[in-house]
Amino acid sequence: MSNQTEIQNRALIGARNLLQNCVELSAGQTLLLIEEDRQIDYFDAHVGDIIAQEARDMGATVLTIATPRVDGPDDVPSALMAAMTHVDHTVFLNRIGDQMRFKSLPGDGTKTMVYTLDVETLASRAAGYDHTLMSRFVALINSALDDKTHYHITCAAGTDVTGDMPMPEPKSNIGGGFAVRLFPMSVHKPIPAGSMNGQIVLQRWVTGTNTHAYSPEIHYLKSPITVHVENGHAVGFDGDKADVAQFRAHGKMVADKFGLDESLIHSWHSGVNPGTGYFAKAKDDPVRWNGMIFGSPRHLHFHTCGDYPPGEINWHIIDPTVTFDGATYLEGGEVRFFDTPEARALLQEFDLAPDNMKTHQNIGL
Repeated sequence: MSNQTEIQNRALIGARNLLQNCVELSAGQTLLLIEEDRQIDYFDAHVGDIIAQEARDMGATVLTIATPRVDGPDDVPSALMAAMTHVDHTVFLNRIGDQMRFKSLPGDGTKTMVYTLDVETLASRAAGYDHTLMSRFVALINSALDDKTHYHITCAAGTDVTGDMPMPEPKSNIGGGFAVRLFPMSVHKPIPAGSMNGQIVLQRWVTGTNTHAYSPEIHYLKSPITVHVENGHAVGFDGDKADVAQFRAHGKMVADKFGLDESLIHSWHSGVNPGTGYFAKAKDDPVRWNGMIFGSPRHLHFHTCGDYPPGEINWHIIDPTVTFDGATYLEGGEVRFFDTPEARALLQEFDLAPDNMKTHQNIGL
């Protein structure tokens, strides 16, 4: 069997996992597939084709709408919103789904945002892990976090921040507070950063969050910048003087565009899906990298520049170590939570063990 044939077969498994276990599609139902105009070249067109054909093979009727990228959550076309009310399920291969993940959407059918932007990712372990397993695992993490009082984040580059956990809200469920289902299931709920203190060391670039479109979405960092944080705000910057000035100018540009406080760090979360990878060079397209890599345990990001999730600028940390009340949850990009008795029991239900959940190392860097 050729490598291409193997990838195609695994991609079909990923598509079936999406449709059967996440969307919960049944024969006779209608599926609305919302794509971005294919000339935008953010989503690989073959991903939509594979998902649509798999849905038809399952006995569903598939409707497809392609739209340009919209500026923000308030700019979603009314015709698209109306279409969601007439189908059983809506699947987004479109950043509109990302923009609306913290908003309400019309209609009683399911809504799912897909982050497998290319066939290789649809064929990866990230999409192959049973969605029911990953949903229950994320719910298990979210529930465990409700009992914690303090967090500590470090990384080899020098990040070292601490903060207090908020009082738990009644949303430590499978969805984690999102308005849409996420596929693959990859992150725990955002942790508020209002009490955060310490320093964050930024490298390579910062990116947009897919909440609003603006240009440039990427700001490349020529050298590392250390951000000093007090009570969830950036209060000082160390690094090359010119690089710091350019970094701060980028933040001010975004803040001024949307009337925000560029110093505010709203929240953070890390990836928890160990099958997540990035199969191209991240530096060639950090926007696409940002749109897929957040699910990797090698990646943690801070939502900044905005008093709402997920803000407008993502700050990226690689190979984080995270502890809650002194217990290690994530260590250098490996999810140690898989070793807890609760997680082991869940994995056993799916004939898996912690050794099956080692983090994929290729994240495009």
